[in-house]
Amino acid sequence: MNSSVHRYFFWKMVEHYAITKQYRVLSLQSTQAWFEDDEAKPRRVIRLVLSEVDWANRLKRDITHAKQQFDAIYKQLGVWEMRGDNIYVMSYPPVDSWEGAMEPFQVRKKGTVTNIALHTDASTYNQVANDRLSSDGIPPFIALSDEVQMEQEIESIRTKVQQVSAGRQKQDKNTLFFGKPRMIYALLIAIVGMFLLLELNGGSTNIQVLIDYGAKYNPLMIEGEWWRLFTSMFLHIGMLHLFFNGMALYFLGTAVEQLFGSIRFLVIYFLAGIFGSIVSFAFNDSVSAGASGALFGCFGALLYFGLKQPNLFYRTLGRNIFFLLLFNLVLGFIVPGIDNGAHIGGLIGGFLTAVLVRMPKEKKKTKGIWALLSLIGLAIASVGFLFFGQQQGSSSGDLAVIEANRLFENNQIEEARPIIEGGLEENAEQPELLFLQAYLDIQDGHLVEAQDRLETATSVRPQFFEAWHNLALIYAETKAYDQALEAINKAIEQAEDQNIPDLETYYDVRVQIEEQQ
Repeated sequence: MNSSVHRYFFWKMVEHYAITKQYRVLSLQSTQAWFEDDEAKPRRVIRLVLSEVDWANRLKRDITHAKQQFDAIYKQLGVWEMRGDNIYVMSYPPVDSWEGAMEPFQVRKKGTVTNIALHTDASTYNQVANDRLSSDGIPPFIALSDEVQMEQEIESIRTKVQQVSAGRQKQDKNTLFFGKPRMIYALLIAIVGMFLLLELNGGSTNIQVLIDYGAKYNPLMIEGEWWRLFTSMFLHIGMLHLFFNGMALYFLGTAVEQLFGSIRFLVIYFLAGIFGSIVSFAFNDSVSAGASGALFGCFGALLYFGLKQPNLFYRTLGRNIFFLLLFNLVLGFIVPGIDNGAHIGGLIGGFLTAVLVRMPKEKKKTKGIWALLSLIGLAIASVGFLFFGQQQGSSSGDLAVIEANRLFENNQIEEARPIIEGGLEENAEQPELLFLQAYLDIQDGHLVEAQDRLETATSVRPQFFEAWHNLALIYAETKAYDQALEAINKAIEQAEDQNIPDLETYYDVRVQIEEQQ
């Protein structure tokens, strides 16, 4: 066959797949083209080769090379199953036995590639195309009599295909980079700024400091401090927490802001963060802080992008997003102390908020209303779970200490009783709770019980100078002056070691005990 006719047939097939079928052009060269039918299930990939193969060995080498290329594309697409066609357009078949080389081959577990040879003349081309590629609807090949005209049409086809491919790439680029990452930097600056503020005022790992600066703390939120749903997103507990959340925010937040634009990104980020805090409030009574809920909201927004444009999603972000999401969810269930309620709540909130705000240039649909109603309904259900299905006390000893001290400072002594009792049920040797319960026992006139609690507290924490002081007063009250003097001396010794100022009261107690001996 004339080489011009040979090339003409090749480019007519390129035109058919790229223009008529509108397959995605993965690669376009003068003698080779790759196409993807991203609507087909399983996903279909076509390799079209303009080739002159004299010997079967050369054909086998090319098929081996093609297998490697199909394998790489299969991996890149991230699909479960793939079907491929490796099509050779040849003016003549190899001179020796070559049919055995054309057997289908397997790519990974779920990829099957068929080898097809179009050769000899137009009638054979058409017959093979009808037999092997009938579903593609390839029109009959008719060669033009004028070689110049065929070359001109080839150039025309090449130009049109390149324009179509460039247009699709531009469309994908406009989708992926709709917005510029601006707000992400403002959020990072705010988070780092709050971390430094915590460190300068007692430390970011100090529970009381976290509470003072707006961490999620259920008892205060129940009393009306709902603003903690928002402020807790800007606080982080320790340098590692800040580092990992900051890195995740930079990469995930940048992707979401580029996809959705700055305004939509902020709406997704904050609503997801607040919703994550609500779920954490309902299912976790610990003090918590961090941008994790908002970060998982970014995961949710990216999943919505995957739902709307699955082909572009899997080609660009899909595999990495699924791996990171699954890894972090599993980590949340395995590692103690991770607030998985905030993670899952943020993920759901981010997805529903993305449905609500939609992607840029997406047509308005009523599903946005349903997303809003779902957000409201889930938020109400989460809060309702706390008030009607869960005890409202702090179960951990440390939180019970914080809450009891707060109530003591507000002179809400009776309100502190159940908090202290609940904390001691969790940890019967928590020194601060024993100290506070001993104070209540003294108020109730139960000196024996108070003495036992203070003795336990000082044995667990010998540096607890306030407990030694109160224990000395009880010993003096029961006329055990030797024990009282020993206890007040230990109180003064521990207080001086800790550089506690204003110990005149302690010195006065020692003088009084010495006078009573």
